[in-house]
Order: sequence, then structure tokens, then C-alpha cells
Amino acid sequence: MSLHDSHTSLLAQVLEDVEGCRTLVADMLLLELPSDVIDGLAGCDERLTALAVTVRRRLGLDPSREGRDAA
Repeated sequence: MSLHDSHTSLLAQVLEDVEGCRTLVADMLLLELPSDVIDGLAGCDERLTALAVTVRRRLGLDPSREGRDAA
């Protein structure tokens, strides 16, 4: 496996992990939690979304699709 392939595989794994975390955060946002917890989760979701967009760009994928998914 070349260094490029290894780098791409690592980024793909990061993207998969980020998307899994976003799903978990989205599920938690549906719970009745204190507002400060909800605010913290919303902040996490924003950072995870930014990370997913960055990784998609590095992988050469269309990051605009991520924006539609987040809406």
C-alpha cells in the first residue's frame, strides 16, 4: 500500500467515524436535556460538520452534499 493510499484510507476512516458521531449527537439532541447540554451538543455537531466537510474536500468528494445532509 502506498503512502497516498494509506493517507486516503485514514481520511476515509476519520470521515466514517465523524459521521457516526454526528448520528449519535443528532439522536441525543432529540432527548429532553437541560439547555446547556443541548447547546454543548449543538456546538459539537457544528464542529463535527466542519470536520466532515474538510475531510470530504481532502478526499475529493463534494462537500456541498454534506451541507444538504446537515440541514
